[in-house]
Amino acid sequence: MRLTFAGISLLASIAAACSSGKTTPAKSEAPAHVESPRPESALTTVKLTPEAVKRLGIEAVAARVDTAAATRTLGGEVTVPEGRLAAVTAPVAGTLSTVSKVQPGTRVARGAHLLTLTPLSSGERDQAIEARRALAAAQADAETVGLRLQRLEQLLKDGAASARSVEEARGQSQIARAAVKAAQERLAAAQQGSFGPGGEIVITAPFDGIVQAISATPGQAVAAGAPLLQIAQVNTLWIRVPVFAGDVDEIDASQPAAVRRLGGTGAPTLAKRVTAPLRADAAAASIDLYYELPSTGLTLRPGERVLMDLPLVKTQPGLVVPEAAVLYDIHGDAWVYEDLGGNAYARRRIQIARHAGDRVVVARGIVQGARIVTAGAAELFGTEFGAGH
Repeated sequence: MRLTFAGISLLASIAAACSSGKTTPAKSEAPAHVESPRPESALTTVKLTPEAVKRLGIEAVAARVDTAAATRTLGGEVTVPEGRLAAVTAPVAGTLSTVSKVQPGTRVARGAHLLTLTPLSSGERDQAIEARRALAAAQADAETVGLRLQRLEQLLKDGAASARSVEEARGQSQIARAAVKAAQERLAAAQQGSFGPGGEIVITAPFDGIVQAISATPGQAVAAGAPLLQIAQVNTLWIRVPVFAGDVDEIDASQPAAVRRLGGTGAPTLAKRVTAPLRADAAAASIDLYYELPSTGLTLRPGERVLMDLPLVKTQPGLVVPEAAVLYDIHGDAWVYEDLGGNAYARRRIQIARHAGDRVVVARGIVQGARIVTAGAAELFGTEFGAGH
C-alpha cells in the first residue's frame, strides 16, 4: 500500500508541475478593422422640402413585373446611307490646283471651295462668255420672229397675207422661244461653277459632309469625268446588321434597336429600322437589316463595328422601370432614385438586363413595388453631388 500511495503521490506531483508550467495563448488581433462600415444599400439619402419637390417637379412610379420585348445581341457595321456618298468629278479636262487645304477627314460645308481646275481647251475656259453670247443671239432671233409674226397677223386681218404664212411664223416663234430657254439653261449651268479671271473652274462641295478620299493631286492633268475626291454625308448614318435568315421573322421591325459601342459604357442609342436595298449573303445564309442612327446619336465612323440589341417579337416577364428614370455615372454604372416617402430619396445601383423601347428590364438592385423617380431624377443627382447647389 505504501508503494501504491507513493506512486500516486509521484504522479500527482508530476501532473501539478506540468499544469503549473502551461500558459494560455493570447487572442490574436484581426489583420484589418473597418470603422463605421456603411454598405452600398445605405448610401446618401437626399431630403427635400415640399417646396423643392414641387419646384423640381419630381414624379415617381412603382417598379412592377411586366412583359417586355426580348432582345438578341448581334454585331453591326456603320455605313453611309445610300445616295449620300458622292464622287466629285472633273467637269472638263484640265490641270488641278488647290484652293483650300483639303485632306481626308476634313469636314466641308456645301459650296466650299475644294480644288481649282484650269481647262486645257480655250473654248472650255470661255464657256460662260459663249453661253452669254448664245443667249443674246437667241433673244435677238426670238424678237425678230415675234415682230414678223405680228406684221403677218395684221396683214392677214387686212387680207394681204395667207393663213399658211401666219402659221409658219407662229411655228418659227415657238422654235425661237425654245432656243432662248435652252440658252438660258446653258448660261445658268455655266454660272453654277465659280470662274476666275483666267477662266479656271472652282470645284465646290455638293453638300455638307466629310472628305473620305482624294483621287488627284495639285498639278495633275485630269480628263473630263475623272474622279477628284469623295465626300460622305455623315450627319445621319445607317447600321447594317447581318441576321441569320431563319431568325429574321423573330425580329420586331416596329421597335427601335439599342446601339452600343464596343467596350462602351453608359446609355445606348436607339436606332429605328429603315427601308433599304434588299441584300443578303448566300455564303453566310444571312439577310441584311438596316437601322438609322439619329443625328444626335453616338459619334461613329463609317466601317466601325457596334453591338446591336435587336427587339424580338416574343416577350419575357421582368421587373421594368421607365428609361427616363435611369441615370449613368462617368463609369457607365446605372442608378435610380427610390422614393422613400416623406420627401426623402435614396440612390440605388441597378443592373440592366435589357432595353425594351422606352423601358428597361432590371436584373437586380431594386424590388417590386419600389417607387422609382422618373421626372426630376437628374436634378436629384445634381443635388446630391453639388451641381444643384
